[in-house]
Amino acid sequence: MSAADEGTPNVAFQNEAKYPGQTTEFRGPADPDPIEAHRPRATIFQSIENPYALQEALTKLEAGLDEVISLFQAEKNTLAREGGFTKGKQGIELFESWKQELERIKAGQE
Repeated sequence: MSAADEGTPNVAFQNEAKYPGQTTEFRGPADPDPIEAHRPRATIFQSIENPYALQEALTKLEAGLDEVISLFQAEKNTLAREGGFTKGKQGIELFESWKQELERIKAGQE
């Protein structure tokens, strides 16, 4: 018997006696719980062949941001007394927001 006589199994109909135990991930267009909802979320770490190298580089970047923030905070004590630290406050806020974004990336949320 040729493949044409057998036909191609339609995996959408799993209960056919001809294919017992056949399973499928086909759920149909009206499925309230689509398979895409069950796939793991893609993260930036999947874009790099060696995610450990990326993790190490991000850790170094985080240490660099900590150093920059510390520089601004050290100057805050001196310049704030003189009233000239407005841009320094903006710098601290900027680099702290970068650090928070980096922490989200490292946690796999981005």
